[in-house]
Amino acid sequence: MSAMAMTTSLRATRSLRTGPVACGLRRFSDYIEIARKMKDTPYNPAVEGEVKCPDYVGWDAAVDSDFHKLQTGPWKKGGRPYEQICDSALDLVGFTPMVRMSRLAKHLEVDCEILGKCEFFNAGGSVKDRIGKRMIEEAEKSGRIKKGDILIEPTSGNTGIGLCMAAAIKGYRMIICLPMKMSGEKVNTMKTLGAEIIRTPTEAAWNALDSHIYLSARLAKELNGHVLDQYKNAGNPLAHYEGTAEEIIEQTGGKLDYMVMSAGTGGTVTGCALKLKEKIPGIKIVAVDPYGSILAAPDSMNDKSVRTGAGVGTQYQVEGIGYDFIPTVIDKRAIDYWVKTDDDESFAMGRNLIRHEGLLIGGSCGATMAGAFRFIKENKIGAGKRVAILFADSSRNYMSKNMDDSWMEANGFSMKEINRTCNEKGYYAKLYKVAGMCLR
Repeated sequence: MSAMAMTTSLRATRSLRTGPVACGLRRFSDYIEIARKMKDTPYNPAVEGEVKCPDYVGWDAAVDSDFHKLQTGPWKKGGRPYEQICDSALDLVGFTPMVRMSRLAKHLEVDCEILGKCEFFNAGGSVKDRIGKRMIEEAEKSGRIKKGDILIEPTSGNTGIGLCMAAAIKGYRMIICLPMKMSGEKVNTMKTLGAEIIRTPTEAAWNALDSHIYLSARLAKELNGHVLDQYKNAGNPLAHYEGTAEEIIEQTGGKLDYMVMSAGTGGTVTGCALKLKEKIPGIKIVAVDPYGSILAAPDSMNDKSVRTGAGVGTQYQVEGIGYDFIPTVIDKRAIDYWVKTDDDESFAMGRNLIRHEGLLIGGSCGATMAGAFRFIKENKIGAGKRVAILFADSSRNYMSKNMDDSWMEANGFSMKEINRTCNEKGYYAKLYKVAGMCLR
Protein backbone atom coordinates (compact mmCIF):
# COMPACT_ATOMS: atom_id res chain seq x y z
CA MET A 1 0.00 0.00 0.00
CA SER A 2 1.35 3.45 -0.89
CA ALA A 3 1.98 6.11 1.76
CA MET A 4 -0.94 8.16 0.37
CA ALA A 5 -3.29 5.18 0.51
CA MET A 6 -2.16 4.38 4.06
CA THR A 7 -2.83 7.97 5.13
CA THR A 8 -6.29 7.85 3.57
CA SER A 9 -6.97 4.55 5.33
CA LEU A 10 -5.80 6.00 8.62
CA ARG A 11 -8.11 9.02 8.20
CA ALA A 12 -11.00 6.61 7.62
CA THR A 13 -10.29 4.62 10.76
CA ARG A 14 -10.06 7.75 12.92
CA SER A 15 -13.84 7.77 13.22
CA LEU A 16 -13.49 4.68 15.37
CA ARG A 17 -12.06 6.69 18.22
CA THR A 18 -14.97 9.06 18.64
CA GLY A 19 -16.64 8.65 21.97
CA PRO A 20 -15.24 7.72 25.37
CA VAL A 21 -12.33 5.39 24.77
CA ALA A 22 -11.79 4.53 28.43
CA CYS A 23 -15.37 3.42 29.01
CA GLY A 24 -14.90 0.21 27.06
CA LEU A 25 -17.68 1.03 24.58
CA ARG A 26 -15.37 0.21 21.66
CA ARG A 27 -13.82 -3.16 20.97
CA PHE A 28 -10.09 -3.45 21.57
CA SER A 29 -9.84 -4.93 18.07
CA ASP A 30 -10.89 -1.53 16.67
CA TYR A 31 -7.91 0.14 18.28
CA ILE A 32 -5.60 -2.67 17.24
CA GLU A 33 -6.67 -2.05 13.64
CA ILE A 34 -5.74 1.62 13.97
CA ALA A 35 -2.42 0.77 15.64
CA ARG A 36 -1.42 -1.67 12.90
CA LYS A 37 -2.26 0.82 10.16
CA MET A 38 -0.41 3.63 11.93
CA LYS A 39 2.72 1.48 12.20
CA ASP A 40 2.79 1.19 8.40
CA THR A 41 1.82 4.82 7.79
CA PRO A 42 4.60 7.44 7.70
CA TYR A 43 4.04 10.22 10.19
CA ASN A 44 2.14 13.10 8.60
CA PRO A 45 1.70 16.15 10.86
CA ALA A 46 -1.05 17.49 8.58
CA VAL A 47 -3.15 14.43 9.52
CA GLU A 48 -2.02 13.67 13.07
CA GLY A 49 -0.99 17.08 14.33
CA GLU A 50 2.27 17.61 16.19
CA VAL A 51 3.75 14.55 17.90
CA LYS A 52 7.01 14.81 19.81
CA CYS A 53 9.35 12.27 21.34
CA PRO A 54 9.82 12.73 25.07
CA ASP A 55 12.84 14.80 26.07
CA TYR A 56 15.16 12.37 27.87
CA VAL A 57 17.99 14.22 29.59
CA GLY A 58 19.21 12.01 32.42
CA TRP A 59 18.15 12.58 36.04
CA ASP A 60 16.46 15.98 36.24
CA ALA A 61 14.53 18.13 38.71
CA ALA A 62 11.15 16.72 37.70
CA VAL A 63 12.01 13.05 38.22
CA ASP A 64 13.92 13.93 41.40
CA SER A 65 10.84 15.70 42.76
CA ASP A 66 8.55 12.76 41.94
CA PHE A 67 11.10 10.30 43.33
CA HIS A 68 10.95 11.97 46.74
CA LYS A 69 7.25 12.87 46.69
CA LEU A 70 6.02 9.35 45.85
CA GLN A 71 8.04 7.44 48.43
CA THR A 72 5.94 5.20 50.65
CA GLY A 73 8.63 3.47 52.69
CA PRO A 74 10.33 0.07 52.37
CA TRP A 75 8.45 -3.15 51.78
CA LYS A 76 7.79 -5.33 54.76
CA LYS A 77 10.68 -7.60 55.62
CA GLY A 78 10.87 -11.34 55.94
CA GLY A 79 10.18 -12.60 52.45
CA ARG A 80 7.02 -13.99 50.92
CA PRO A 81 4.39 -15.31 53.35
CA TYR A 82 4.30 -18.83 51.95
CA GLU A 83 1.75 -19.98 54.50
CA GLN A 84 -0.81 -17.61 53.00
CA ILE A 85 -2.77 -17.93 49.75
CA CYS A 86 -1.97 -15.03 47.40
CA ASP A 87 -4.71 -12.90 45.88
CA SER A 88 -2.95 -12.67 42.51
CA ALA A 89 0.38 -13.10 40.74
CA LEU A 90 1.17 -9.49 41.64
CA ASP A 91 1.68 -10.67 45.21
CA LEU A 92 4.56 -12.76 43.84
CA VAL A 93 6.54 -9.76 42.65
CA GLY A 94 9.55 -9.06 44.86
CA PHE A 95 11.20 -10.96 47.71
CA THR A 96 13.55 -12.73 45.29
CA PRO A 97 16.29 -15.04 46.62
CA MET A 98 20.03 -14.49 46.79
CA VAL A 99 22.47 -17.31 45.99
CA ARG A 100 26.10 -17.74 47.05
CA MET A 101 27.92 -18.64 43.82
CA SER A 102 30.84 -20.59 45.30
CA ARG A 103 31.01 -23.07 42.42
CA LEU A 104 31.35 -20.39 39.76
CA ALA A 105 33.88 -18.53 41.90
CA LYS A 106 35.99 -21.68 42.09
CA HIS A 107 35.81 -22.25 38.34
CA LEU A 108 36.69 -18.64 37.54
CA GLU A 109 39.40 -18.63 40.22
CA VAL A 110 37.87 -15.70 42.06
CA ASP A 111 38.83 -15.28 45.73
CA CYS A 112 36.13 -12.87 46.84
CA GLU A 113 32.61 -14.01 47.74
CA ILE A 114 30.14 -13.55 44.89
CA LEU A 115 26.37 -13.48 45.38
CA GLY A 116 23.58 -13.57 42.81
CA LYS A 117 20.32 -11.64 43.31
CA CYS A 118 17.92 -13.81 41.31
CA GLU A 119 15.26 -11.49 39.87
CA PHE A 120 13.95 -14.16 37.50
CA PHE A 121 12.02 -15.53 40.49
CA ASN A 122 9.53 -12.68 40.09
CA ALA A 123 6.13 -13.86 38.85
CA GLY A 124 6.61 -12.57 35.29
CA GLY A 125 10.21 -13.73 35.13
CA SER A 126 12.25 -10.53 35.47
CA VAL A 127 13.25 -7.55 37.58
CA LYS A 128 10.95 -5.41 35.42
CA ASP A 129 7.87 -6.95 37.03
CA ARG A 130 8.64 -4.61 39.92
CA ILE A 131 8.38 -1.45 37.83
CA GLY A 132 5.41 -2.65 35.78
CA LYS A 133 3.45 -3.09 39.00
CA ARG A 134 4.70 0.15 40.58
CA MET A 135 4.10 2.39 37.54
CA ILE A 136 0.51 1.16 37.12
CA GLU A 137 -0.21 1.53 40.83
CA GLU A 138 1.16 5.09 40.88
CA ALA A 139 -0.93 6.01 37.82
CA GLU A 140 -4.02 4.56 39.51
CA LYS A 141 -3.40 6.48 42.73
CA SER A 142 -3.01 9.75 40.84
CA GLY A 143 -6.26 9.15 38.90
CA ARG A 144 -4.43 9.15 35.59
CA ILE A 145 -5.70 5.70 34.56
CA LYS A 146 -8.63 3.44 35.38
CA LYS A 147 -9.79 -0.04 34.45
CA GLY A 148 -10.49 -0.40 30.73
CA ASP A 149 -7.97 2.24 29.62
CA ILE A 150 -5.44 1.56 26.89
CA LEU A 151 -1.82 1.45 28.03
CA ILE A 152 0.96 1.77 25.45
CA GLU A 153 4.63 1.17 26.19
CA PRO A 154 7.87 1.18 24.19
CA THR A 155 10.02 -1.63 25.61
CA SER A 156 12.70 -4.20 24.92
CA GLY A 157 10.37 -6.83 26.32
CA ASN A 158 10.72 -7.40 30.05
CA THR A 159 9.00 -4.19 31.10
CA GLY A 160 6.34 -5.10 28.57
CA ILE A 161 5.82 -8.49 30.20
CA GLY A 162 5.61 -6.91 33.64
CA LEU A 163 3.08 -4.36 32.42
CA CYS A 164 1.09 -6.97 30.47
CA MET A 165 0.86 -9.20 33.52
CA ALA A 166 -0.38 -6.34 35.69
CA ALA A 167 -2.73 -5.15 32.93
CA ALA A 168 -4.24 -8.62 32.52
CA ILE A 169 -4.90 -8.87 36.25
CA LYS A 170 -6.17 -5.31 36.69
CA GLY A 171 -8.26 -5.03 33.51
CA TYR A 172 -6.30 -2.72 31.22
CA ARG A 173 -5.79 -3.08 27.47
CA MET A 174 -2.16 -3.18 26.42
CA ILE A 175 -0.26 -2.24 23.26
CA ILE A 176 3.48 -2.89 23.19
CA CYS A 177 5.89 -1.25 20.73
CA LEU A 178 8.88 -3.57 20.44
CA PRO A 179 12.06 -3.52 18.27
CA MET A 180 12.46 -6.48 15.90
CA LYS A 181 15.64 -7.61 17.69
CA MET A 182 13.76 -8.85 20.71
CA SER A 183 13.05 -12.54 21.13
CA GLY A 184 9.98 -14.42 19.96
CA GLU A 185 9.56 -15.82 23.45
CA LYS A 186 8.96 -12.31 24.81
CA VAL A 187 6.48 -11.59 22.02
CA ASN A 188 4.53 -14.80 22.63
CA THR A 189 4.43 -14.22 26.38
CA MET A 190 2.97 -10.73 25.96
CA LYS A 191 0.48 -11.91 23.34
CA THR A 192 -0.71 -14.66 25.64
CA LEU A 193 -1.22 -12.03 28.34
CA GLY A 194 -3.58 -10.24 25.95
CA ALA A 195 -1.38 -7.53 24.46
CA GLU A 196 -1.09 -6.35 20.87
CA ILE A 197 2.55 -6.26 19.74
CA ILE A 198 3.72 -3.71 17.18
CA ARG A 199 7.27 -4.33 15.90
CA THR A 200 9.65 -1.55 14.89
CA PRO A 201 13.08 -1.56 13.19
CA THR A 202 15.97 -2.46 15.51
CA GLU A 203 18.27 -0.02 13.74
CA ALA A 204 15.96 2.98 14.24
CA ALA A 205 17.42 5.65 16.52
CA TRP A 206 15.38 6.21 19.65
CA ASN A 207 13.91 9.50 18.35
CA ALA A 208 13.54 8.46 14.70
CA LEU A 209 10.07 8.63 13.20
CA ASP A 210 9.95 4.84 12.93
CA SER A 211 11.27 4.07 16.43
CA HIS A 212 9.28 2.25 19.08
CA ILE A 213 9.34 5.35 21.28
CA TYR A 214 8.01 7.67 18.58
CA LEU A 215 5.34 5.18 17.50
CA SER A 216 4.16 4.91 21.11
CA ALA A 217 3.73 8.69 21.26
CA ARG A 218 1.73 8.66 18.00
CA LEU A 219 -0.49 5.83 19.18
CA ALA A 220 -1.14 7.45 22.56
CA LYS A 221 -2.38 10.60 20.87
CA GLU A 222 -4.47 8.75 18.28
CA LEU A 223 -6.04 6.25 20.69
CA ASN A 224 -6.33 8.46 23.75
CA GLY A 225 -4.02 5.98 25.45
CA HIS A 226 -1.44 6.31 28.19
CA VAL A 227 2.33 5.84 27.92
CA LEU A 228 3.56 5.28 31.47
CA ASP A 229 7.11 5.63 30.08
CA GLN A 230 9.67 3.61 32.00
CA TYR A 231 12.39 5.96 30.74
CA LYS A 232 11.21 8.92 32.84
CA ASN A 233 8.70 7.49 35.32
CA ALA A 234 9.83 7.88 38.94
CA GLY A 235 8.02 4.64 39.76
CA ASN A 236 10.88 2.85 37.98
CA PRO A 237 13.74 3.73 40.38
CA LEU A 238 11.32 3.85 43.33
CA ALA A 239 10.42 0.17 42.88
CA HIS A 240 14.09 -0.64 43.49
CA TYR A 241 14.78 2.01 46.12
CA GLU A 242 11.94 0.77 48.31
CA GLY A 243 11.96 -2.88 47.23
CA THR A 244 14.97 -4.51 45.57
CA ALA A 245 17.62 -2.62 47.53
CA GLU A 246 15.88 -3.18 50.87
CA GLU A 247 15.85 -6.91 50.16
CA ILE A 248 19.57 -6.88 49.31
CA ILE A 249 20.34 -5.08 52.57
CA GLU A 250 18.31 -7.59 54.59
CA GLN A 251 19.76 -10.63 52.78
CA THR A 252 23.38 -9.51 53.21
CA GLY A 253 22.94 -8.11 56.68
CA GLY A 254 24.33 -4.86 55.34
CA LYS A 255 27.69 -6.53 54.67
CA LEU A 256 28.39 -5.78 51.01
CA ASP A 257 31.40 -4.16 49.35
CA TYR A 258 30.31 -3.99 45.70
CA MET A 259 26.96 -4.18 43.93
CA VAL A 260 27.07 -4.92 40.19
CA MET A 261 24.08 -4.26 37.91
CA SER A 262 23.59 -3.82 34.18
CA ALA A 263 22.18 -0.54 32.92
CA GLY A 264 19.18 -0.29 30.61
CA THR A 265 16.74 2.45 31.52
CA GLY A 266 18.99 2.94 34.54
CA GLY A 267 16.09 2.70 36.97
CA THR A 268 17.35 -0.48 38.62
CA VAL A 269 20.91 0.69 39.13
CA THR A 270 19.82 4.18 40.26
CA GLY A 271 17.12 3.10 42.71
CA CYS A 272 19.29 0.36 44.22
CA ALA A 273 22.38 2.58 44.37
CA LEU A 274 20.65 5.44 46.16
CA LYS A 275 19.25 3.18 48.89
CA LEU A 276 22.37 1.01 49.28
CA LYS A 277 24.56 4.07 49.71
CA GLU A 278 22.21 5.39 52.38
CA LYS A 279 22.32 2.16 54.37
CA ILE A 280 25.77 0.63 53.68
CA PRO A 281 28.67 3.05 54.20
CA GLY A 282 31.49 2.61 51.72
CA ILE A 283 29.64 0.39 49.24
CA LYS A 284 30.64 0.87 45.62
CA ILE A 285 28.22 0.60 42.69
CA VAL A 286 29.38 -0.96 39.42
CA ALA A 287 27.28 -0.57 36.26
CA VAL A 288 27.69 -2.76 33.17
CA ASP A 289 26.98 -1.42 29.67
CA PRO A 290 27.38 -3.24 26.32
CA TYR A 291 29.55 -1.90 23.51
CA GLY A 292 27.20 -0.20 21.06
CA SER A 293 25.48 1.70 23.89
CA ILE A 294 26.37 5.21 25.09
CA LEU A 295 25.42 4.97 28.78
CA ALA A 296 28.88 4.49 30.32
CA ALA A 297 30.86 7.40 31.68
CA PRO A 298 33.12 9.01 30.75
CA ASP A 299 31.91 9.11 27.15
CA SER A 300 35.28 7.88 25.88
CA MET A 301 34.56 4.45 27.36
CA ASN A 302 31.89 3.94 24.72
CA ASP A 303 34.14 4.61 21.74
CA LYS A 304 35.58 1.22 20.89
CA SER A 305 36.25 -2.24 22.28
CA VAL A 306 40.00 -2.84 22.04
CA ARG A 307 39.35 -6.55 21.63
CA THR A 308 36.49 -6.65 19.09
CA GLY A 309 36.32 -3.16 17.60
CA ALA A 310 32.65 -2.76 18.54
CA GLY A 311 31.72 0.82 19.37
CA VAL A 312 29.00 3.46 19.39
CA GLY A 313 26.27 2.47 16.96
CA THR A 314 27.37 -1.16 16.67
CA GLN A 315 24.35 -3.47 16.74
CA TYR A 316 24.67 -5.92 19.63
CA GLN A 317 22.74 -9.11 20.37
CA VAL A 318 22.35 -8.91 24.15
CA GLU A 319 18.80 -7.72 24.86
CA GLY A 320 17.39 -5.29 27.37
CA ILE A 321 20.47 -3.27 28.35
CA GLY A 322 22.23 -0.25 26.88
CA TYR A 323 20.71 2.62 24.88
CA ASP A 324 21.52 5.25 22.28
CA PHE A 325 20.15 7.98 24.56
CA ILE A 326 20.31 8.81 28.27
CA PRO A 327 17.01 7.92 30.01
CA THR A 328 15.74 10.42 32.55
CA VAL A 329 15.57 7.79 35.31
CA ILE A 330 19.33 7.20 35.41
CA ASP A 331 21.37 9.22 37.89
CA LYS A 332 24.98 8.60 36.91
CA ARG A 333 26.19 10.35 40.06
CA ALA A 334 25.14 7.26 42.02
CA ILE A 335 27.44 4.99 39.99
CA ASP A 336 31.10 4.64 41.00
CA TYR A 337 32.43 2.44 38.20
CA TRP A 338 31.42 1.45 34.67
CA VAL A 339 32.45 -1.69 32.78
CA LYS A 340 31.84 -2.31 29.07
CA THR A 341 31.15 -5.78 27.68
CA ASP A 342 31.01 -7.51 24.28
CA ASP A 343 28.41 -10.03 23.13
CA ASP A 344 30.79 -12.99 22.95
CA GLU A 345 32.02 -12.78 26.54
CA SER A 346 28.46 -12.10 27.74
CA PHE A 347 26.96 -15.19 26.15
CA ALA A 348 29.92 -17.32 27.23
CA MET A 349 29.59 -16.15 30.82
CA GLY A 350 25.88 -16.89 30.69
CA ARG A 351 26.66 -20.48 29.76
CA ASN A 352 29.17 -20.65 32.63
CA LEU A 353 26.57 -19.42 35.10
CA ILE A 354 24.09 -22.03 33.96
CA ARG A 355 26.65 -24.82 33.85
CA HIS A 356 28.25 -24.21 37.24
CA GLU A 357 25.43 -22.72 39.33
CA GLY A 358 22.33 -24.15 37.67
CA LEU A 359 20.84 -20.66 37.50
CA LEU A 360 18.69 -20.41 34.37
CA ILE A 361 19.53 -16.78 33.61
CA GLY A 362 19.03 -14.59 30.54
CA GLY A 363 21.56 -13.04 28.17
CA SER A 364 21.94 -9.71 29.96
CA CYS A 365 22.75 -11.62 33.16
CA GLY A 366 25.72 -13.08 31.32
CA ALA A 367 26.79 -9.54 30.46
CA THR A 368 26.41 -8.42 34.08
CA MET A 369 28.46 -11.34 35.35
CA ALA A 370 31.06 -10.85 32.62
CA GLY A 371 31.39 -7.23 33.67
CA ALA A 372 31.61 -8.23 37.33
CA PHE A 373 34.33 -10.79 36.58
CA ARG A 374 36.35 -8.27 34.56
CA PHE A 375 35.98 -5.70 37.33
CA ILE A 376 36.99 -8.18 40.06
CA LYS A 377 40.09 -9.36 38.20
CA GLU A 378 41.29 -5.99 36.95
CA ASN A 379 40.85 -4.38 40.36
CA LYS A 380 42.29 -7.35 42.27
CA ILE A 381 39.30 -7.75 44.56
CA GLY A 382 40.26 -10.67 46.76
CA ALA A 383 39.43 -12.69 49.84
CA GLY A 384 37.38 -10.97 52.52
CA LYS A 385 35.39 -8.90 50.03
CA ARG A 386 31.77 -9.53 49.05
CA VAL A 387 30.38 -8.74 45.60
CA ALA A 388 26.68 -9.05 44.67
CA ILE A 389 25.45 -9.26 41.09
CA LEU A 390 21.84 -8.65 40.05
CA PHE A 391 20.48 -11.14 37.50
CA ALA A 392 17.60 -9.44 35.72
CA ASP A 393 15.76 -12.23 33.87
CA SER A 394 15.59 -15.88 32.90
CA SER A 395 16.52 -18.20 30.07
CA ARG A 396 12.80 -18.59 29.29
CA ASN A 397 13.02 -15.51 27.08
CA TYR A 398 15.94 -16.77 25.00
CA MET A 399 15.44 -20.47 24.29
CA SER A 400 15.56 -19.77 20.55
CA LYS A 401 18.54 -17.40 20.82
CA ASN A 402 21.56 -17.60 23.13
CA MET A 403 20.29 -20.84 24.69
CA ASP A 404 20.26 -22.46 21.24
CA ASP A 405 23.61 -23.78 19.97
CA SER A 406 22.50 -23.47 16.34
CA TRP A 407 21.54 -19.81 16.77
CA MET A 408 24.84 -19.12 18.51
CA GLU A 409 26.87 -20.65 15.68
CA ALA A 410 24.78 -18.91 13.01
CA ASN A 411 25.50 -15.57 14.69
CA GLY A 412 29.24 -16.08 14.90
CA PHE A 413 29.64 -17.44 18.42
CA SER A 414 31.82 -20.57 18.56
CA MET A 415 30.24 -23.17 20.79
CA LYS A 416 33.50 -25.12 20.82
CA GLU A 417 35.25 -22.15 22.42
CA ILE A 418 32.34 -21.37 24.75
CA ASN A 419 32.16 -24.97 25.97
CA ARG A 420 35.89 -24.86 26.59
CA THR A 421 35.42 -21.80 28.83
CA CYS A 422 32.89 -23.82 30.82
CA ASN A 423 35.12 -26.88 31.16
CA GLU A 424 38.63 -25.51 31.48
CA LYS A 425 39.70 -23.28 34.34
CA GLY A 426 41.34 -20.08 33.23
CA TYR A 427 40.30 -20.35 29.60
CA TYR A 428 37.52 -17.75 29.82
CA ALA A 429 39.95 -15.12 31.12
CA LYS A 430 42.51 -16.05 28.47
CA LEU A 431 40.02 -16.08 25.57
CA TYR A 432 38.42 -12.76 26.45
CA LYS A 433 41.64 -11.11 27.68
CA VAL A 434 40.54 -10.41 31.22
CA ALA A 435 43.36 -11.18 33.68
CA GLY A 436 46.07 -8.55 33.83
CA MET A 437 44.55 -6.36 31.11
CA CYS A 438 42.49 -3.23 31.61
CA LEU A 439 40.47 -2.70 28.45
CA ARG A 440 38.36 0.11 29.91
